[in-house]
This record gives sequence, C-alpha cells and structure tokens, in this order.
Amino acid sequence: MSKAAKINIAIVAGLVLLLGAVIAVIVAVSGANQQPAASGDLDPALIENADSHVLTDPADAQVTVVEFLDFQCPGCGDLEPTMQELRADLGDEVRFVVRNFPLIDIHPNAVDAAIAAEAAADQDAYAEMHDALFANQDEWTGLDDATDYFRDLADELGLDLDAYDAAVADPATEERVMADRSDALELGLQGTPSIIVDGQLVRLQQLSDVRTAIEAALAE
Repeated sequence: MSKAAKINIAIVAGLVLLLGAVIAVIVAVSGANQQPAASGDLDPALIENADSHVLTDPADAQVTVVEFLDFQCPGCGDLEPTMQELRADLGDEVRFVVRNFPLIDIHPNAVDAAIAAEAAADQDAYAEMHDALFANQDEWTGLDDATDYFRDLADELGLDLDAYDAAVADPATEERVMADRSDALELGLQGTPSIIVDGQLVRLQQLSDVRTAIEAALAE
C-alpha cells in the first residue's frame, strides 16, 4: 500500500471517529431534556421533602403534582405556560410542588438560577422569582455569569437585597439545591422537566400529557 493511500485511510478513520463523537454529544444533550427513564415504584421520601416549594396548597387536595425542573432548560420553559394554566385551573384541587434538578453538565447557569429562587424563598417570594426566571429565560440563559442578572430580578421584585445577597452566599442555600438534585438522581430521573403525579412518573410526549395525567388521577 502506498504512503498516500495509508494517509487517506488514516484521515477517513479520523473523520469517522470525530463524527461518532459529535453524534454521541448530540444524543446526550438532546436526551437530557426529554422525559426521564425512571421505572417502578418511586420512593415517596425522595419525591417531596420539607424544603420542597408548594405553589398551590388546597386544604382538601385530591392530587399532588411534583415537578423537578431546571430553570435554564428550554423544555421546562416550554412547559411553564402549561403549568401556569394548570395551577390556575386546578389549584383548588391539586397541590403543585416544585423541586430543583439543575442539569449542571449542559446548563452552566442552572445552579445559580436555582440559588436565586431559593434566596427569594427565604423572603416568601419563591413563586415570584420562579415566574420571573422563566419569563426572562431567553435573556439570561446565554450569559457567561447570570448572577448579577438574578440580583436585578430580586431588586425588581422588591426583595431586601442585603438579605438576598446573604442567602445567595450562604452555603446552605446551594446545599438545598443539590439535595433536590440528589433526590432526583436517586429516583432515577434523567432529564427535565420531570413530572410526578401522585407518585407516578408522567411519560411526556406532548405538553397536554400533564393535564391528561392529572385529570386521570382526579377521576380515580
């Protein structure tokens, strides 16, 4: 075999390996935002805890919906209008609970966004920060460092900025975020948004699947 032929074969082999690596990355990233792959019975102690954020809490709740989310996740942003509609329509019958599941490998601002929401929660403004983060997701998601942006949101919400800064700097705030993430991983969740209705994981194929699962649970 000539030297030129050997070089051509080496180049082709290298291109094949490079293409395979690119495809693997694309599959990994796209799969991270799709429905999770947990199966079997989910441990109730991992689904919700004392630090979970309850957005609607009717006295006679018939169903509990827990959403594990990543504030930087495009899929979570796409689902949020549906969740807002469901909370408005069914909030008098259904407990809607939110927990953190930042996908730190692909969303570099996700942990800081969750910390901002937790810091706002210390001032009873979790829901407001939650909504502001999603409403402005397109503006901050591409920033190299979004912490100043989140602080500006806190200011716009009228929060005490000294208290907000102290909460953001407190290691316990990030620990709450990572504790949620640990529970999500132990549950076997593999992406966001992950929706659990009365202990059952919803296999999301389309946005309407959430309403369908809730209405089925209400009908039982």
